[in-house]
Amino acid sequence: MKKAYLLTLMILIAGASFGQNMSTLTISVSNIEVVGSKIFVALYDNEYSFNKKSGTVDSLRIIPKTKTAEVKFKNITPGNYAVAIFQDINNNGILDINRIKIPQEPFGISNYTTGKILGKPKFKNAQFHISKDTAIIIPLQ
Repeated sequence: MKKAYLLTLMILIAGASFGQNMSTLTISVSNIEVVGSKIFVALYDNEYSFNKKSGTVDSLRIIPKTKTAEVKFKNITPGNYAVAIFQDINNNGILDINRIKIPQEPFGISNYTTGKILGKPKFKNAQFHISKDTAIIIPLQ
C-alpha cells in the first residue's frame, strides 16, 4: 500500500513540474474582412515548416462573430515560433493566390503588422520567443 501511495505521489510531482514550463499564446486577430467566414491560424516552430506551410506545431480554425477575434494555443513549450493566418472568404479551404503568388484573401503573419508584405514572409522575420504566457496582435491585410 505504501509503495502504491509513493508511486502515485511521484507521478503527480513529476507531472506538476513537467507542466510548469508550458505557456499559452493568445492571438488577437484584427481587421477581419467578412464576419462569419472561416479563419485558419497556424503555429510554426521552424523555417522549413513555415516555408512549406505544413508540419505545424498546432493549428486552429475559427468562425469570427465580430471584426476582431481571439484564439489561444495552450501548452506551448518555450522556443521561437511564427504564426500565419488567412481568412477563407470563398470557403474553399485554401489561401487563394493569383498567378504571381499574391494572396487574394485576407492574411496575416506574426511581426508583419504594418503595411503590405513585400515578397514571401520569412520565418526569421516572423518569429517571436515564447517563455511565458504571451499575447500578440495580428491584423489581417
